[in-house]
Amino acid sequence: MINALCFDSITGASGDMILGALFDLGVPVDLVDLKIRSTGIAEFQLSFKRITDHTGLTAGRCEVKIEESHHHRKLSDIEAIIGRGDFSDNIKDKAMRIFRRIAEAEAKVHNTTINDVHFHEVGAVDAIVDILGSIIAIDYLKPQKIFCGPLKTGRGTVECAHGRMPVPAPATVEILKGFPTVNLPIDSELTTPTGAAIITTLCEGDYYGHPMRMINVGYGLGSKRFENRSNVLRVLEVVLDEKDRGQDVEIIETDIDDESPEIIGLLRDKLKLDGVRDVSIQPVSMKKGRLGFRITVIADEGKAAEVANILFIHSSTIGVRIHSARRIVLPREEVKIKTKWGELNCKKIKRPDRVEVVPEYEECLRIAEKYNISVREVMREVLRNG
Repeated sequence: MINALCFDSITGASGDMILGALFDLGVPVDLVDLKIRSTGIAEFQLSFKRITDHTGLTAGRCEVKIEESHHHRKLSDIEAIIGRGDFSDNIKDKAMRIFRRIAEAEAKVHNTTINDVHFHEVGAVDAIVDILGSIIAIDYLKPQKIFCGPLKTGRGTVECAHGRMPVPAPATVEILKGFPTVNLPIDSELTTPTGAAIITTLCEGDYYGHPMRMINVGYGLGSKRFENRSNVLRVLEVVLDEKDRGQDVEIIETDIDDESPEIIGLLRDKLKLDGVRDVSIQPVSMKKGRLGFRITVIADEGKAAEVANILFIHSSTIGVRIHSARRIVLPREEVKIKTKWGELNCKKIKRPDRVEVVPEYEECLRIAEKYNISVREVMREVLRNG
């Protein structure tokens, strides 16, 4: 059986709503508070209580009170803060992936680079607490999979550091590209950039259609009140049937015969997106005897538009083919293997007849370069100890 979390955006998604739902599931508030403070951040108070709202639904309300004035930070500043934390590299990596996702969206909206983005609201202590706290809380629950349903967006305008912006905010729109959304007739910002970035960075696709058994549920209450509607985000703790290992995916293909190999190689890097499962490039014979390349991308459902957009921007193709498929994958999990050079990140794969530990290439390359040895030697050491 596979333990999983499913984020269900009933009305919206924000950092405090996500934290509230996770605390409502039973994650200890004191543990999350202590881990966040290990970064050196102390100008905040984290509180949690269960409240019955005007509709009669009881949900967890998380509040982050800060003691500092409005603070602008760059990505490098946030990376330094997270790097000081007394928690695993896995938590640090996921937190930085979320901040980079926001930085990329802000950079595109404001026509700058991710290193020059000033985070404004997102760089404030409350947002750092929301993002770090959510990752620490999820790590405590140890889900093997994370899914989500469509995220809810509102309408109208919202006041931001840059002035009055349309709802959903431009950065939120960039973050939500490729993910299913539902627009509600509510004049308010329902899904914030922070909430959108946390969920879209971590989730592995839609949870609808997966056979599952409910184990627990947590509700996170938002700060706004809407007439005749609970402003909540729900997190379901479930167990999936391990026998059903099928996964619906989209296959995006295009054939190109008028592009240099260097550009084709660059495309592989550009297609390294969350939700893209594989990218393959193979030579093909095209019309009039021209040699070309077939680029095939396997991606989660809902990612085809984002992948196609990258192909249109960064290559000469004028059309792509998209079709749905279903793949069968083996259960896997991230593990750390002790070696004489320290712990290395690996994958543990459960095959029908055995368990197999596979070292991560990037980890092996890092050790090989550090100690001036071959990558193969590092891999052999991992396999011996795995």
